[in-house]
Amino acid sequence: MSERREDFFIGWDETPKQDRRFLLGASLGLLTLSGVGAALLARSHAPAGTGQWDMSNVRTFPGMLVSEPYPMLRTSALGAAPRTAFLVTNGKTGVQRSLGAMADGPVNVTGSLIQRGGNAMIAAIDGDDWIAPAPDFVDLRLIAWPEEDLGEALLVGEVLDAKCWFGAMRPSSGQVHKACAALCVRGGLPPTFCSGEIMCGESSDAPLLLRADGGAHGEELLGLVADPVRALGRLVRIGDVTQFRADIGAIQRL
Repeated sequence: MSERREDFFIGWDETPKQDRRFLLGASLGLLTLSGVGAALLARSHAPAGTGQWDMSNVRTFPGMLVSEPYPMLRTSALGAAPRTAFLVTNGKTGVQRSLGAMADGPVNVTGSLIQRGGNAMIAAIDGDDWIAPAPDFVDLRLIAWPEEDLGEALLVGEVLDAKCWFGAMRPSSGQVHKACAALCVRGGLPPTFCSGEIMCGESSDAPLLLRADGGAHGEELLGLVADPVRALGRLVRIGDVTQFRADIGAIQRL
């Protein structure tokens, strides 16, 4: 009569065959589940977008400086048609302080381009030489752009900082970006109001968020950044920039 031998785990001995088979199957199953879980998690996140910051390509852009409500350059150096590029530093601040006594008018701006769809921004080089008057520059297409009132609008969406959304950061929206967006808006970067693909798609505008009188919001906006909100205001278009003008009291957290 043959004796039945039962496998018994011994730390210094060879792993029993049935345990090896179990461990191999369990490992393969866990790897498969991990891969499926990672794929589902990735699909649940919103696309990062096509925004890009070409930091290595520093250029000089001629155009017309407009300092209010946020510094921007109207230029023909970004394509055949005149376009607007907001002006910012390489960090989380605007260029308002470094403009000094520079008057609105023809200038040369040196920096790198940030753009997403039809939205553009120039990150100025460090130092004081990023901007200089250009008295010999003339382009009549960049002068006196009229305002076009597009009417009242009730939008549901999110307040973001334009620099990150244009391509300086990924992700550039949602709670994971809340602290960064608040720092950028506090530092004087222009805020945008993203309301789904209708207003913030890849090929459309990211409306510049302003007060009802067309001026820049202050730090009162910080408590609403990166949260779902509803806002009642007016849409105004100046050249290729759409503005969403809404006072702080007309923006409500959802």
